[in-house]
Amino acid sequence: MQLIVNGLIAGSLAALMAGGLALVYGVLGIFNLALGQLALIGGYGTWWLHASGIPLFPSLIGGMAIGAIFTWLTFEIAVAPFYRRDARIPLVTTIAWSMILDAAILLTLEERPRSILPGGKHFLPFDAVRISVEQIVLIGCTLIFVCVVAWVLHSTPFGRKIRATVQHPDAARSLGISSSLLHRIVFIVSGVLAACGGIYIGIDQNLTPTLAFPVTIKAYAALIAGGKDNFWGTILAAYIIAMLEQLAVGTPWWFGNYVSAGYQSIVALLFIIVVLLIKPTGLFSHRARAA
Repeated sequence: MQLIVNGLIAGSLAALMAGGLALVYGVLGIFNLALGQLALIGGYGTWWLHASGIPLFPSLIGGMAIGAIFTWLTFEIAVAPFYRRDARIPLVTTIAWSMILDAAILLTLEERPRSILPGGKHFLPFDAVRISVEQIVLIGCTLIFVCVVAWVLHSTPFGRKIRATVQHPDAARSLGISSSLLHRIVFIVSGVLAACGGIYIGIDQNLTPTLAFPVTIKAYAALIAGGKDNFWGTILAAYIIAMLEQLAVGTPWWFGNYVSAGYQSIVALLFIIVVLLIKPTGLFSHRARAA
């Protein structure tokens, strides 16, 4: 039971990151490899505001706003000048931008771990399961946030404009729909989701500058395995990968021995390879919709 709970906790973080990636790829058709750094910026922004004496809830809103601002800068600097020429160029430019952000974060905040709630968690009195009130809130907020984004995308006039821009950009433009504005909005929303992921890390664990790459890789594993054209498939794949990671290190394999937690990160990569061998388009891909 504890492994399932741990999988839900880790999967909720991966779902936030992967959901942002799925939005950007589904609408713009590009990969943003600076998403992990944007997550850290949102988390560090919340930590800085809360450490400065601002109450937690305003600090959370401020952290998401800081993440949104840096996401907008990322789009204007590393994406907007290039993605209409070739969708592969932002793959390189966002890598370069991520390295710049890595250096800035390390130079500004050093390698010392930071926690948004340094006082410790409030664990519930369960004998078989160890889970805190904060973790339950994080899991619930993640599911609500992802559902709201999906609802806006699939059940609102704004979402229909986005899908129209994706499927028939020329026709959408003739109807007065600004594709460039929609692209910016979707990109910024993906950054807000990433910032929520950074806040998640800062509350549940500790923020360190080295976390950007691992969380990005796990999110991309979910995106590819779930099907790049399927938002809910990506979210489900994020939880599947997290569960497999917990089972890999939490289950005795041979003669009662456990796999070291240091090998946990390779589960996502192995999962991608297996899925692509079985179904190259992803487990839940479909061709009926592009967003």
